[in-house]
Amino acid sequence: MKGKVVLLGLLFASSLQAATITPKKGIEILFVDGVKVEEKREKITLDAKTTQLMLRYSKQVGNGNTKKIFDSAPFIITINVPDSDLTVNAPKVYSYEKAKREFKTAPEWLITDSKDNEINYRQEKLKPNDGFMPYYDLEVMLEKYNQDKGIIFGSSSALVTASKSTEKGNNSENAKLSNLSQLQSLYLKTNKEERKAFQKWIIDHN
Repeated sequence: MKGKVVLLGLLFASSLQAATITPKKGIEILFVDGVKVEEKREKITLDAKTTQLMLRYSKQVGNGNTKKIFDSAPFIITINVPDSDLTVNAPKVYSYEKAKREFKTAPEWLITDSKDNEINYRQEKLKPNDGFMPYYDLEVMLEKYNQDKGIIFGSSSALVTASKSTEKGNNSENAKLSNLSQLQSLYLKTNKEERKAFQKWIIDHN
C-alpha cells in the first residue's frame, strides 16, 4: 500500500508542475508522449518534464491563383519542459515550393517560454511507409518508432531510453514503472472534476 501511495504522490506532484504549450498558426500537435491529441491546434497541458511531441505543419500558402494547402510530414520533437508555459512557431514560408524545401528534412521550429527565451529541442522526421499513403496510420507508426528507439514513457511521464541491460534489470523496478505508467495513463483520461477528486484522495491518504 505504501508503494502505491508513493506512486500516486509522484503523479500528484507531476500534475502540480504541469505547463502548457500553444501551437501557433499552421501547427498541429498530433501526439503527446504517444497519446493522440484530439484538438490538434489548441493549447495543451504538458504533464512531463521531458516530453515527446509529434508536430505537423498544415496551412494554405502562396498568393492568388498559386494558393495551395501544404501538409508537411510529421516530425517528432523532444523537449525538456521548463516551469513556464510554451509556444511553438513554424518557420515562415510564403510559397508551396519554399514550404517543401523548408520541411524536407529539419525545419526550424521556434519554441519559446513565457519570457520569449528559446527552448532547445531534438527532432527527427518520421520515416514514411512505402505506398500511396505514407503516413496513413500515425498511431501505429509512432508506436513502432518508439519501440525501435527503445523509448518508453514513465518516471513521472519522462521519456526513458531503454537499453538491453535495463530490460534485463530488476523485476520489481519494472513493475513499479509499469504501475506508474498505468496510473498516468488513467489520470490523463480524466476530466477536471475527476482530477480534483483524485488529488484530494491523494492528500487524504498521504
